[in-house]
Amino acid sequence: MQRRDVLKAFVGGVAGVGFMNLAGSGSASARTASLPAESTDIVKGNAMKKYDNDFFYKDGVFQEDKAFQAYFEMFAEMNYSIADSLRTNKDFWVADFGLGDFANVGMGGIFFFNDKEFRYFGHDIYLLPGQMIPEHRHEAAEDMPAKHEAWQVRHGSIYNFSEGGEKTPQVLAMLPKSQLDADAIHCFNYKYLRVGDQDRLGRLCAPHFMMAGSEGAIVTEYACYHSMDGLRFSNPKAHP
Repeated sequence: MQRRDVLKAFVGGVAGVGFMNLAGSGSASARTASLPAESTDIVKGNAMKKYDNDFFYKDGVFQEDKAFQAYFEMFAEMNYSIADSLRTNKDFWVADFGLGDFANVGMGGIFFFNDKEFRYFGHDIYLLPGQMIPEHRHEAAEDMPAKHEAWQVRHGSIYNFSEGGEKTPQVLAMLPKSQLDADAIHCFNYKYLRVGDQDRLGRLCAPHFMMAGSEGAIVTEYACYHSMDGLRFSNPKAHP
């Protein structure tokens, strides 16, 4: 499966799962300002510019070129080099998951490997400040076991959310309103991870998601084979 095909399946291949069209909802800059203090523990001058949804949408349509622009600006702030050969939407992809809320919910990334025969997967995840990957889980599929995964922060920081935790005012203030309103978040227990920190999925099939700190994040994921048929999102209102 080509990386671009993987992206298409990742965005729209889960039957019966949906997202709301919430273009223009929420402000990334307003919400990331409410993140816990540790997320602002960054070197002066390295704070990433925060965009609102107006930057990423035109007449309600997601503008991929604007998303790429924002990530490339983040890479420059982080002094992170990416090969010119990867600066195309063939390898480096972006997605708002049909939410219309890319400033708060979305991601970019590169799938370097997804080998079914030998059961390994290599992925770099790119997140803008305060940007969240939609909560999801992985189930057994394609005669393969449920995907297990681990993560290492390369640049920036993340809040890595897993099962449990309480809906405290502080935690609720961190999370995108679009997802809370859709009852699409069930994980409120998190670890704050900085550069070099590592974490792993607590158990197979467990719901989880990550959200970048105020400086954005680049995260390397190590995992077994990533089956699109086994991917399940918590948000019941997704559309392709």
